[in-house]
Amino acid sequence: MTQLPLDGIPAGKAGPSSVRIRLAREDEVETLRLIERSAAQSFRLIEALSWLAVGDVQSAERHHELLAQGTNWAAVSEEDAPVGFLSAEVVEQDLHIWEISVDHLHQGFGIGRKLIQQALDHAATHGLEAVTLTTFRTIPWNCPYYERLGFRTLDETEMSPRLAEVLDLEAEHGLARDTRCAMRLTVDG
Repeated sequence: MTQLPLDGIPAGKAGPSSVRIRLAREDEVETLRLIERSAAQSFRLIEALSWLAVGDVQSAERHHELLAQGTNWAAVSEEDAPVGFLSAEVVEQDLHIWEISVDHLHQGFGIGRKLIQQALDHAATHGLEAVTLTTFRTIPWNCPYYERLGFRTLDETEMSPRLAEVLDLEAEHGLARDTRCAMRLTVDG
C-alpha cells in the first residue's frame, strides 16, 4: 500500500496532541464548510488570489452527496471535533480529491498528510488505480506540497478528458487555467 513520506512537519511546533481520521458525519457539514473558509485565509497573502478567502466553499449539498458515497473524511481532535476534512469521489478507476482543507490554526502539523493517506488507503482497499486532484501550480502548499507526497503533475497529453474538463470548469469559475494543474498518484495495491 502506498505510504506517504513523513518529512515536512515543522520542527519545534506543537500541534494537536492527537488527530485521527474518520468518516465525516451529516451533522458536521456546516463545521466542514467553516473549516474550508478558515483554510482559505492563507490565500489572503497572495494578492491575485485573495478573493478566494471570501469566495464560495463546497456546498452543503455536495458534502452530503460525498458523505453518502463514504468519501468525505474528517480529521478530528481528541474531543472528536473536526479540524480538517477531505472530500473525494470515485470516478472511473480513480479517487478524485475535490477538496482538502485544514483549519487555519491547525495547519502545518501533518493533518493534510493524514487525510491524503486516508484517501490513498481507501483507493487501495477499493482496487482503484490512482488518486487525482487539481491544484495551483506554484503555491507552496499546493503543487509543490503534493509533489513531495509523491503526486506527479500531468501534462496536457497525459491528462484524461475528465481532468481536463475539471480544469476547464475551474477556469469558468475564475481560476485561470495556466495557474492550475492536474496531478496523479498511482496506488500500490
